[in-house]
Amino acid sequence: MDAVTREQLRAEQRFEQHRKAQAAKPIPQSATECAECGNDIPESRRQAIKGVQLCTECQSLSEK
Repeated sequence: MDAVTREQLRAEQRFEQHRKAQAAKPIPQSATECAECGNDIPESRRQAIKGVQLCTECQSLSEK
């Protein structure tokens, strides 16, 4: 096994460990009001994104 293959296997193992850790975290209940601006979060957004805490505008700003 060469060094590149070993590194690829290690990366895959780290990814799998991270994925399992994320899956084990409890998902918080979706907020009805944005944690940043206080505006209502639409029901459709709360259903689509479990645990959502920000409205679309504030989410966009936080990702920039």
